[in-house]
Amino acid sequence: MKSRQVAIVTPTARERFSAARPMLLLIAVTVIALIGSAFLSQMGYNNAPVGIRNKHGDGARALAQVLGDHGVSVREVGAKGASEVGDDTTLVVIFPARMSDSIAKAVETRANVVYVGLEEEYDSSAPYLDGLRAKRDWHSSRVVTARCNSETATRAQSLTSSAYAVSGSTSSANGWALCFPGEDDTYAYAEKAESGHFRAIIPDSLRLRNRAITDEGNAALAINAIGRTSKVAWYSPQTTDSLGHGKDDSAEAPYLAPAFLLTIGACLIAAIARGRRLGPLTPEKLPIEVPASETVIGKARLMRSQRAYEHAATALRSASATRIATALGIAHTGDREALIRAIEQRGLLTSRSTALLWGPAPTSEKELIRLAHDLDALEKEIRHD
Repeated sequence: MKSRQVAIVTPTARERFSAARPMLLLIAVTVIALIGSAFLSQMGYNNAPVGIRNKHGDGARALAQVLGDHGVSVREVGAKGASEVGDDTTLVVIFPARMSDSIAKAVETRANVVYVGLEEEYDSSAPYLDGLRAKRDWHSSRVVTARCNSETATRAQSLTSSAYAVSGSTSSANGWALCFPGEDDTYAYAEKAESGHFRAIIPDSLRLRNRAITDEGNAALAINAIGRTSKVAWYSPQTTDSLGHGKDDSAEAPYLAPAFLLTIGACLIAAIARGRRLGPLTPEKLPIEVPASETVIGKARLMRSQRAYEHAATALRSASATRIATALGIAHTGDREALIRAIEQRGLLTSRSTALLWGPAPTSEKELIRLAHDLDALEKEIRHD
């Protein structure tokens, strides 16, 4: 018995890379996913003062989340959106001194409005203050109680006094409930509800900011003043705002753009991973040579095991038609009618040849064998064997 020689073939660098490619792709996708997750976790936030998307000390993200936990939806709006909020929505205006006169008049027509932050006003009697004045309280901070008939202020119980306040007298307050009094007729909160309209003024925006929301009754005051309705529209005016914008872009989800870009990037990575370079065919030396007869027998056994009678019949008919056409001198580009006419000219029945070459497919092995014998007989008749 002859011994077989065993050759140890060392894989090439390219073969090693091909074998490791799935794992490398998996690692690459994992790394990109982690980077994308970290990137998206930072998207959607900003550093806007008293902004609901600002999670830092000067933002109001904590208040927005607490309102959301209580079933109140909070969204950002632009100037146009602020002027069109419905009666079921409380509009929060941050730093109202930045509003133009036209925007301020449009906002004033809304049913529920809370003005926050008088830091940019001093001794002002802006129209939205409706008889009150923005004041500075230069006295040292101290704890003050509500001392008014406002349910919102009563629930807050107490606040730490602030330098930013509103001024007015209870006799000439024009319907305002003035709460948390400080020195010199200054107040830390004002509220008015009449004729289906609600107005509230929180002079110091610090009470809504993340770093001070938990001080004294700040959280209770903000939640009860702003969360009176199931919806809240948050408007931070800019000096460049105008009511002429046809679309309120600020209300759109801020994470849509980065999520869309991440999706495109993932699709590109998948396309690269699944893609294949196209190039010229290169011959490859097979480890063994298989005789053609064995290939034919193997294919026949495969079709037999799968009962692929129709596929086998199609192969038999196609090969037989090709040989008949060659014997009759018909070009390979000829059509079916040309072959039928040529067979008819040999004096053979057209119906018989048509049934054999293009008839219904056999449904059993017995019918397939009969078809093979009939096709062979037809070829012999044409060749006069």
